[in-house]
Amino acid sequence: MNQLFKAIVIDDEPAARRLMKSLLNSHQDVVEVIGEAGNGREAITKIQELRPDVIFLDIQMPDLTGFEVIEQLDVKPNIIFTTAYEQYAIKAFETFSIDYLLKPIKEERLEQSIAKLKQFGRLAQPFDLSGLQEIIRQFQAPQKATALPIKTGDRINLIKFENISYMEASDKYVFIYTTDGQKHLTDQSLTTLEEKLPSQFYRIQKSYIINKDKIKEMHRHFNSRFLFILEDKAGTRLTSGRTYHDAIRSEFGL
Repeated sequence: MNQLFKAIVIDDEPAARRLMKSLLNSHQDVVEVIGEAGNGREAITKIQELRPDVIFLDIQMPDLTGFEVIEQLDVKPNIIFTTAYEQYAIKAFETFSIDYLLKPIKEERLEQSIAKLKQFGRLAQPFDLSGLQEIIRQFQAPQKATALPIKTGDRINLIKFENISYMEASDKYVFIYTTDGQKHLTDQSLTTLEEKLPSQFYRIQKSYIINKDKIKEMHRHFNSRFLFILEDKAGTRLTSGRTYHDAIRSEFGL
C-alpha cells in the first residue's frame, strides 16, 4: 500500500497553484493536498499549523523567498521547489530538498518528483544549513537586468537594452526607439527610467536619454551643446541641452 503524503502548495500566483493542484489530482494515491498559501508568511503559518509531509514551494515570492520560509520553520517537511528561473535549479538544492520543478511545470516532470518523494519516504532529509545560507546569499544578490519591460495592455514586452538606441519624452508620453527603427510607448517617465537603467544609458537633455553604446559620432555644437549621431537605422541626430554641457564633458572625458 502506498504511503499518503499530506501536501501544501505555496505560490504567489493563483494560476500556478491551480495548475499544481490540478496536476496533483492524478497522484491522489500518493499526495493529498491539505492546504495552500499565496505568500511566504501565510506559508509559515499553514506549515506550522497543518504539519504537512511535503511542500511544493515557490522560490520567488513578494514578501519572503522560499529559502527564507524554510529558515523560519520549526517543522521540516520534504520540499519540492518550484521556480520559473533556471539559474535557481542548481545542484545544491539536492542537499536539502527532494527535487525542483521548472515552470511551466510538465506532467512528466512532476511524475519524476513524485517518484523521488516515494523513494525518500516520510522522513525529511537533514538540512545542509550552510548550503542553504549560501544559496540564500546568491539568491539575494541583485540580478543584472538585461531588458526593459514595456507594458502594452495585458502584455509585457521585454526590449533588450542592447537594442535600444534612445528614449524621448514628448508631451505627456515617453517613447523607446530601437536600433531597427521600431518605436514603443511606455507609461514611465524619463526620470523614472533614468533611475532604473544601467550605466550605458545617459541623459543628454530633459527630453532625451541615449544608449552610449550606440553613439557613432559626437560633435561640438553651438551654444555649449553637443550633437550626437547614433548608430541606428535612422542615423538619429540628437542635440544635448545647454545645462548638460559640463556633465557631458565630464562623462565623456572631453
